[in-house]
Amino acid sequence: MTRSNELEIKIRTYLSSLSPKALGSLVRNLENSKRKESTEPHLDLILTAAAALVQKPQPNAIDAPNAELRRAQVHKQFFSPLEDFLIDETLPTRQEGRIHRPMLDRVWKWFARDVMPNEVKTVLDQAGNAAVSGERVDALVQALRTRAVEAFGEALEASETSEKKRRIIGVELGGERGIAELKDIQKVFAAERWLAPFLQSIPERVNEHRLKQDHDVLRLVDKCSNRFPDHVPIIAAALVDRSDTPSALCTFAGRLAGDEDPRTIAGSQFAPFVDIVMSEAERLQIRALDHRHNSNDPAAFSEALSDYHALVRGVERDMDLSMSGRWHKRLADTKRNISGEVTRELKGASGAIRRALQVPKFDADGVLKTDQAAIDDAVRTLRVVTMARTASETFAVNEIGKQTRQAVEQTLEIVTRSLITDLGKAEGHQVAAHASAADVAIRLSEIYFGADYAAQLRRSREAAFAKATNQEAPSEPAPERKLVSSVLSRY
Repeated sequence: MTRSNELEIKIRTYLSSLSPKALGSLVRNLENSKRKESTEPHLDLILTAAAALVQKPQPNAIDAPNAELRRAQVHKQFFSPLEDFLIDETLPTRQEGRIHRPMLDRVWKWFARDVMPNEVKTVLDQAGNAAVSGERVDALVQALRTRAVEAFGEALEASETSEKKRRIIGVELGGERGIAELKDIQKVFAAERWLAPFLQSIPERVNEHRLKQDHDVLRLVDKCSNRFPDHVPIIAAALVDRSDTPSALCTFAGRLAGDEDPRTIAGSQFAPFVDIVMSEAERLQIRALDHRHNSNDPAAFSEALSDYHALVRGVERDMDLSMSGRWHKRLADTKRNISGEVTRELKGASGAIRRALQVPKFDADGVLKTDQAAIDDAVRTLRVVTMARTASETFAVNEIGKQTRQAVEQTLEIVTRSLITDLGKAEGHQVAAHASAADVAIRLSEIYFGADYAAQLRRSREAAFAKATNQEAPSEPAPERKLVSSVLSRY
């Protein structure tokens, strides 16, 4: 089996373990990345496999033929009503309605060992029995979840009256935050009877117009909020997960409250809708910082910054947060944190580009050794420089952004021209080394200056390569300097 076949099988196996909702979300994100010309090497492979699974009718997870797999799927099936409320990031301020995904394993372990061990064992045994149908196991999991609502409620009530029991539960679930997560899980489970039909009546994707002007979603939410006022944070969390423009929930909260004044909204039962938007800003900030330090995709950081900028710009356009100290502080904290990271990225831009444009060397075996990590760093940095040009207010990088752009423009223009000139003078095996460096320079120039300028550079590169290898050079001229001036005059 080839390495590519092994990779494809691994990708399909992993994707098959995801829920239909998670698969749909993944496909949308991958399509967005493709439109933004992400350099992720396996993007097309993952997108093709995910899209095929989305289009394929999804079998019931419990019907998996392997006994161990059926048992493992009980955990997933048990928590399936929580799909709309799960997040992967640990927020600085815990937000009611948003459940930390890693918490599910802790809750399941505690539940199966200390709360309802016999009942859980019975369901797992039935799931592992091939003679028991998937429909029967589904019904058993549903019954287990129904009984868990009461068991969780009793445990939470006991934690309120007994400090000792609260400490015990806290140790198992991760302290006060874990107990708060359990409350949300219990609340969603208890509301499943009406919450599931409500979520089915809400479109899978809710656009900005629907939140700001239409009345269909407004009427549904208003009706549920009046009948179940304690569940407003849960409803808000479900909506932010489905919103194309999460910032529009601020306006939506004003429509529900009957007044756009932030002070009125803050004093109403619909304040959780704005709380959820602030938590989304915190989540996007955390995701952006994680992408900067840990992602292998050089485009991920700039894309996350773009999502954060879009949210902040929408919030500040629709609501005067200076009139609400609590929300203003939460948003300001995220802006301060992310501004520091963007500033550090911009300060290192010129150095990152110069490192990426070093002519690679050959190793002892005659293999050209390119520094892919340095190239990825430069791609990431250039995307941030380009994106920050239109978001300098959000990231508070007006001055450093201007200085960085000037330095980047000079570095790219001078070094790229020098590399292409040197390519024309190269001899022997050095031709390949200089051609590689020139190709990297052209790629970076395309990110910053655009496709037209890159096309001119490629023609110059072809002429230089032809000269170095004694081939016929293209006759078309390559006026890079004039084109650079034209590109830069637009900014």
